[in-house]
Amino acid sequence: MKRIFILFFLMSFILCSYSQNEKSYRQMVDAVDVPQKVRAEFKKRYPDAFVKMWYVTNITYWYQDYGPSYYSNWYRHRTVVVYKFNEAANYEVEFNNDYEDSRAIFNRYGVWFETRTKVYHLPDDVKKSLEATEYATWLWSDYKERIDTPGMPGSVYRMQVSKSNRAEIIRISDDGKIVQVKSE
Repeated sequence: MKRIFILFFLMSFILCSYSQNEKSYRQMVDAVDVPQKVRAEFKKRYPDAFVKMWYVTNITYWYQDYGPSYYSNWYRHRTVVVYKFNEAANYEVEFNNDYEDSRAIFNRYGVWFETRTKVYHLPDDVKKSLEATEYATWLWSDYKERIDTPGMPGSVYRMQVSKSNRAEIIRISDDGKIVQVKSE
């Protein structure tokens, strides 16, 4: 019994020590703790949006959302220098706008990086273009998103497609061109 107690004590100590050193890259934060520049830019961009939650986050987390390296090599070269900080340096907001669930990210100075919006149906032009490719016979995931970023001429739609043991994530522009394919 004494050995079990000692083992339990040691495991608890190790877990507590580990959790104090671990950094979370997405933490909820009250709206009053979000810089005024960030809130003002969000309000200007989405004046009628209903905010669900604000987070303080790290840009690396944002790009690696849904698993490690999920978005690696997906982004075009940016003119803005993006550093990986030891502490969170950006603000993410989950919101509802025109009955759409979206997430946007801003840096601490109010510069908008990107907005992702969950979509249930692809626009007809995008769907028709996709049906004219090899992916017409593949299984299309239910989860799809529209991605808007500064400097891009339009939106890009992202979704997973699968066939047999293959899975790929595709990006297709709003004019129906497949922009990128990434194998899972």
